[in-house]
Amino acid sequence: MPQTRKPYILLVDDTEANLRVLGPLLRAEGWSVAAATRGEQALNLINQRLPDLVLLDVMMPEMDGFEVCRRLRAEPATKDLPVLFITALTDEENIVRGFWEGAQDYIVKPFRQAELVARVRTHLALHSATQRAERQAADLIRLNADKDRFFSIIAHDLRSPLAGLLGLCEALAGNLAEFTPAEVAEAAGEMSKSTRNLYQLLENLLEWSQLQTGRMECRAERVNLPGLLTELAELFSQSAQQKGVAVGLELQPIHAWGDRRMLHAVFRNLLSNAIKFTPAGGTVIMRCLLRDGRVAGEVSDTGEGIPAAQLANLLVPGATLVSKPGTSGERSTGLGLVLCREFLERMEGTISARSTPGEGSVFTVMLPSPPTGPQ
Repeated sequence: MPQTRKPYILLVDDTEANLRVLGPLLRAEGWSVAAATRGEQALNLINQRLPDLVLLDVMMPEMDGFEVCRRLRAEPATKDLPVLFITALTDEENIVRGFWEGAQDYIVKPFRQAELVARVRTHLALHSATQRAERQAADLIRLNADKDRFFSIIAHDLRSPLAGLLGLCEALAGNLAEFTPAEVAEAAGEMSKSTRNLYQLLENLLEWSQLQTGRMECRAERVNLPGLLTELAELFSQSAQQKGVAVGLELQPIHAWGDRRMLHAVFRNLLSNAIKFTPAGGTVIMRCLLRDGRVAGEVSDTGEGIPAAQLANLLVPGATLVSKPGTSGERSTGLGLVLCREFLERMEGTISARSTPGEGSVFTVMLPSPPTGPQ
């Protein structure tokens, strides 16, 4: 349970006098308290805001505490919610039934205030510890999956281009006299393309590993988005020209609020993908503009487009990485879009895509405007 938030307790008792005693007692411990006098009312309140613990009377009209507890245990959102019965029923049959219906504890009326507070505190701590353990287990599962994905990329997507690059280097080094100048130039071009692709992949792997291990902090600042996009267009100008793809800019003079390094990685990957999946003679356009009070950055292309079934899962967290070659056989891991999504989440931004197979794609990044100062 986060330390910055008060634990929230729901009291359910049809006797107003009990609520008048319990409410102040629990609030004095620094806890937030709400009250219900009927079972149905309690369920409605829980649907509106999930409490950290429920103190539940058993003997109530219309819907007793046993039924309320049974319904809570039947719903995924409340199946682990701590429920403490507080009741005058002390016979063994009802106590056993209470535990059978899913209660964590049983407090007998008339209750002793110090004991009740101690039990509530204990169950709040247990619930918090359980939630923390579940989050840690989920993080471990995710980290293991990320590790497997990381090693898979290293094994397959680095080995092949490195092997090809090594082969070209050895061929030229051992038999340079046997190659014509044109063949040497062609080999140098292939080596340059392979090296550039490897460098891009290594950058993504490094940034992704830093992100997953918590070594990359998001430091938001005013970012001159037209300047950043212009810088990237110049960076990719040679590779675009070699492929015969025109890169254009349509820029409004605006600033975004975000981490410049992360934004550079986002648009670097989007521009690289656009060039990669656009054939010779095609066009890639980068834009930035204000839209609905936020800053929009777009990368559009006239490439091969993305099938609807693939597009639906392309930016979904946890989806399988889509790896397919570019229009000139360029290698792709799908890791770049994962980085884009995760970086934008850190900056309170979003990414979306639309595409028409055979006509091209548009990736749109939405970012906050700077909180103060002129655009």
